[in-house]
Parts: sequence; structure tokens; C-alpha cells
Amino acid sequence: MRTVPVAATVVRIGIVAPSRGGTARAVHLGATLDGVLDEVFDGVPVPYRTPTWYRRPEGDHTTLVLPPTVPLPWVADAFAGELAGALRRRNRHLNEFGRLRLRLAADHGDVVLRPPNFGGAAVALAVWLCEAEVLKAALAAAPDLDELLIVSDRFHAALPDGPGFRRVVVPAGGEREIAWLRTGPDTGTRNTGSGGGLAPS
Repeated sequence: MRTVPVAATVVRIGIVAPSRGGTARAVHLGATLDGVLDEVFDGVPVPYRTPTWYRRPEGDHTTLVLPPTVPLPWVADAFAGELAGALRRRNRHLNEFGRLRLRLAADHGDVVLRPPNFGGAAVALAVWLCEAEVLKAALAAAPDLDELLIVSDRFHAALPDGPGFRRVVVPAGGEREIAWLRTGPDTGTRNTGSGGGLAPS
């Protein structure tokens, strides 16, 4: 059993307003998220598709741990874009009550793997980012968005220079952390990537 931290990417996914409408809606949203993730995982290109991807459902949230061989720009661009495409395909058949919207938060850093459980600094920060009020407020202010991504400062440092994120400061475990919130036209309403090995939506 591994107890030494390893470098990995953590993506924390939170369902927006899961309790609105009671248990039946919450169950529906959870099942829809499972289907969306199954679809997206099936499209992960072979170089990145390894047994060291971990996925842990946690009620209204799901935590993913990706191996360090998966490039961070691909996670922020192609993976998030394919997730947005899968969401759009599911949501187009649903009314507002059944629509699934997601908060995405990503960090890259130390993760302790104890399958089926995992922890570590990157997991903790991703959890804090996913619950950040600035992320929730941005989604509330943009009801047309199916998803919105926030990344840690160290994750953002690995991305190419250019527009697409704005700097924010979020509370994290009694401290304050710099983070970056996706902005602009490519915030989750369409496939934002150039492909990255994924089939276009």
C-alpha cells in the first residue's frame, strides 16, 4: 500500500444545486454525471489512457486523480472541452429541472494513493477550489454555462500564456490561495479544445 506522496493531477467535480428538487432530482443528476464521465473516459486518447486514472464518487461530488504523464494543458483544454460537449449532448434533451451543471476545480501536486481512497495536498486544494464562492457566483451569473473551471496557481503556471483565465483569491483551509477562473467565450458552452486526440463533439 502506497503512503508516500506522488505527483498527480486532481480534478474535483461538483454538481450545481444538487438538492434543489429533492432526492429524485439528486439521484438523476448523479446518474447523469456518471454517464457523462463514462462517455468522456471512453474518448481519452490511448497515450493518456492508463490504469492509473482514479475516479471516486462522493455523493454530489466526484474526484478524479490523473497520472503525471497527462499534460495539464490537455486537461484544461481537451478534457474539459470534451466534458462540456458530453454535458451539452445530455442536457439538450432535458428541461431546466433536469439539467446537469458542474463546477470543475483542478490542481497538480502531492497525492497519497491508498486505493480506493486517496488524499494529499492536491486533493485538499481541489476540494477548496471547487467550493469557492467566486466559482459559484460566476456560474450563478452565467446560467447558460453547463460547466466552469477553476485551477490552482501551480496548475495555471503550466498552461500556455494567453487569455482564458482571470486571477482570483480564494479561502483554503484558513489560508488564502491564488487561483485562476476560466473566462471568455470558451468557458464550457462548447468544446474548447483543438482535439488533443479526442473525437470532436
